[in-house]
Amino acid sequence: MRKTSLKPKPAQDDDVIVEVTQDQYQAALARGLDPEEALAPGTHKFIRGGFLKRHPNFDPATVKTTIYIRLGLDQEVLEYFKRLAEQTGADSYETPIKQVLREAMEKGKQKAADLSLDAQAALLENPRFIEAVAERVKKTMSKKAVSKKGSQTAKPRRRAA
Repeated sequence: MRKTSLKPKPAQDDDVIVEVTQDQYQAALARGLDPEEALAPGTHKFIRGGFLKRHPNFDPATVKTTIYIRLGLDQEVLEYFKRLAEQTGADSYETPIKQVLREAMEKGKQKAADLSLDAQAALLENPRFIEAVAERVKKTMSKKAVSKKGSQTAKPRRRAA
């Protein structure tokens, strides 16, 4: 849908007032807009941010978003996915491409998780790492012991008589 050259009039902070002339309405219809989609001639008042006021719990992060990109593919790759779409009854060749990409993404996540576990296991088998952890624990424990001793040797408070 193309925007018309409608200029909103200043109104209250949350209000937007748009005036549509008969010529603007006819131009919108000439561009192919359905009469129910085009703003009818006259004055229309809209509330800025009205959607969020009507839906205060809306979280855009939970909405599944499709982003359209332009992607160059080799001819043979495109033909392969077109044949695959026909064989599987997919709506278009984009569907199997998305499936293959999603599977690769999930495998990548699993591989990263496996590598993380492998890295943890390797650290636990590494004597230098274990010694470094033990040394840090000793330092932490000795600092705590010193701070406890210091608090015990503090001057006692006098009580009011």
